[in-house]
Amino acid sequence: MSVKVINVLQCASDAEETFEQELKKLVDISLHEEGCLAYEIYQPKDKRGEYVMIEEWQNEDALSNHKGSSHYRHFIRVSPVLQNSPAEVKELVRLV
Repeated sequence: MSVKVINVLQCASDAEETFEQELKKLVDISLHEEGCLAYEIYQPKDKRGEYVMIEEWQNEDALSNHKGSSHYRHFIRVSPVLQNSPAEVKELVRLV
């Protein structure tokens, strides 16, 4: 069964450009990883600075490998200083 991850991130108002660049780098590289089915970023129309990332991985192993990748570890290192608060992360397993 595939695993979907939904992240809601709120960046600091003075860091939006840098944060978006880091998000785009993460997505561009992640999309080429083995087991990555989807990796998308959305922004609510009415909430500037808020980002919703939706990832889908073939299985738990693929997600685990992603979390061990250098580009993911880089994002985890730099993103806290660009955010107002920690990301809200939900890992979901498809039931149907």
